[in-house]
Amino acid sequence: MNRFITTLFLFLCTCYFTFAQVYMSSNMAAQRPAKILDISAMQVIYQVSSLPDSLVPNGITKDTMILQIGQNLVSKYYPDTRLRDSIMQARMAQMQAQTATESRVTVTASIQNQRMGTGDQSIIFKNWPTGNITVTDRVMMDSYSYTETFNEIEWHILPETDTLLTYLCQKAVTTFRGRSYEAWFTPDIPINEGPWKFCKLPGLILKVSDNRNHYLFECIGMEQAQAPIEFADLDYLKTNRRDLARIKRRFNEDPMAALNTAMENMRSAMPIPAGANVNTTRVIRGVDTDGTPMDESELRNRMRNRGYNPIELDY
Repeated sequence: MNRFITTLFLFLCTCYFTFAQVYMSSNMAAQRPAKILDISAMQVIYQVSSLPDSLVPNGITKDTMILQIGQNLVSKYYPDTRLRDSIMQARMAQMQAQTATESRVTVTASIQNQRMGTGDQSIIFKNWPTGNITVTDRVMMDSYSYTETFNEIEWHILPETDTLLTYLCQKAVTTFRGRSYEAWFTPDIPINEGPWKFCKLPGLILKVSDNRNHYLFECIGMEQAQAPIEFADLDYLKTNRRDLARIKRRFNEDPMAALNTAMENMRSAMPIPAGANVNTTRVIRGVDTDGTPMDESELRNRMRNRGYNPIELDY
């Protein structure tokens, strides 16, 4: 049951983003070109295991994240969305065909074998602007950005060693924004970088985990790769870290309300094909894992019973 709730939440988000892609596709040509901040010298791939719902202790979700490390010390940490996008594109094609004749969405739990990850869209730029961290994120159709001071994490390096990916690593610990972490870095790669906001150890961080096993970052590959480090030139809503966390919490507490509003707004703005017989009644239904139908009210009650578990707890 709990696994179904997590799956349903991801699918609701997919439904929304599918409609968003349909609605926005005609405007993509007008998108401003990205800003080039640096050229990468190295690319590191991390598998991130996280517990997005603290009330579902076995609901660990996995994402693949990419860290670009620039020649001029700018880095970009962002989600590898290729699997998620391939699933969403298939659904978008199906839903586009459906919305040509009616305005109805049926939500089911038939996608449990199509893991999409957490849907995290946050992107972290370290040392941009110089001496700062810039974070961009998206909640529904709104893009947000905030900047904070670089290198607030204070590490304590310990003598313990281990071998990861054939590299000799050393242990370091820290407490940061409500969580205690254990990290393993390798002096053999003398780059002061790591996943997420972790950095400033005398070597690349290959593994980090918090002491509650809610978040685990593990390096699964790296390569030398010269590619532009891009910053999407969007109309961001300027905010700060704590305010954005509160916005995301409100969305998490009642995603159905946000989904309904967004879908209604997009439906009213979407062009209707000439001659189409459009049913303007919106229907969002659920099917439990045992086949029992659920109406929108039951879905909303299920979705509200979630334990918001962000990585930063001090908001």
